[in-house]
Amino acid sequence: MNGDMIGRVIRSRYKLIDERGRGSFATVYIVRDLENNRIYALKVMHLELSGDGELLARFQREAHILLNLSDSHIVRIFDYGNDNNMYYIVMDYIDGQSLKYYMLSQGQMDALRAINYARQIAEGLDTAYKQGVVHRDIKPQNILINSKDMIKITDFGLARGRDTVTLTQSNVFMGTAYYISPEQAESGRSADTRSDLYSVATVLFEMLGGRPPYEGDTAVDIVIKHMNEPVPSLCRLRTDLPAEIDTFMQKALAKTPAKRYATPQEFIAALDQISQLISQRGSAPDNNKRPPNNDPGEHFPPTPPPTKEARIVIISSGHIIPLKGDLMVVGRQDPTLGIYPEINLADKTVGRRHAYLRNQQGTYTVEDLNALNKTRLNGVTLTPHEERTLKDGDILRFGSVEVRFELR
Repeated sequence: MNGDMIGRVIRSRYKLIDERGRGSFATVYIVRDLENNRIYALKVMHLELSGDGELLARFQREAHILLNLSDSHIVRIFDYGNDNNMYYIVMDYIDGQSLKYYMLSQGQMDALRAINYARQIAEGLDTAYKQGVVHRDIKPQNILINSKDMIKITDFGLARGRDTVTLTQSNVFMGTAYYISPEQAESGRSADTRSDLYSVATVLFEMLGGRPPYEGDTAVDIVIKHMNEPVPSLCRLRTDLPAEIDTFMQKALAKTPAKRYATPQEFIAALDQISQLISQRGSAPDNNKRPPNNDPGEHFPPTPPPTKEARIVIISSGHIIPLKGDLMVVGRQDPTLGIYPEINLADKTVGRRHAYLRNQQGTYTVEDLNALNKTRLNGVTLTPHEERTLKDGDILRFGSVEVRFELR
């Protein structure tokens, strides 16, 4: 798959108008249905893999799984088939962002909002549970939030077939390692709905705490912690949360499945109890609250140190773009699709959503969003969704547009 696919029409009906995401198995495009003018998402299996009988069976199984799952919290499938050895699945186009986007841009979420999101994920998994389906790859990147604040679970069934993923595939596995259950890390075949609920609990932990329950330098480090380390306390990260949230996490993140919530409905009931407690206590976090001043003679907060201003300079033209905000999308605007990135680079080699630039308390980072023409930092191609720290003078390349990062 390459950029030549844009503009192509599949089965004389679905016109590819943009690339939404790319993985080792398939590419997702935004398409327009020429019969009814509707916009859909279309997943296409990589052509070079279509001759692999096992992978093809897995791709087709995903289509069958989605056809049998009808739930408002699961992305719907409308069509699937084969066009000249090009296997595709046509799904809902979700007008919104991934949960990962909101977690990165907002940090610790309001408790009731985070629990509501986790509840919606569990509701979608309840439908899957009743159909005997295990997702096996619940993580913020696979959770979409539409314009009505409704959760949509995507990539259903794909992870179910990826039993061959191992810890040696660090680039592929790293994103999943933060959210994987101990038994799934040992053997993907042993995963069941309790494994999915474990992953939901890790996502909820990160929404509330601002970081996953377990972190490490490699996927192996993280998985070992999932298997062996005690469940950390959320209340130590968020003093506004009731102690019952730690009790919930102790059960939801138990090392053995038998000690966890057995079904999505049990999980949901526990979440509802916590939501009721939080509502009664009025525990919405105050992110602007300052710690008490223990010096009675000091009545004013200390003057903060001067902050440096960041910007990027387009090398070919010298045009300066100040970097304002905590999360900025670098891309190419498309009014037809309603895409307006904060940093608009009007060049066809730049994806509509090419990369993120983040400001985390004065530290700037870049993350490639699986762009077709990739993002490069000082000549090195970035691994998709790997966050890299920027320093003054770094050279970034988005498609064929080269810029210099300045922090002064």
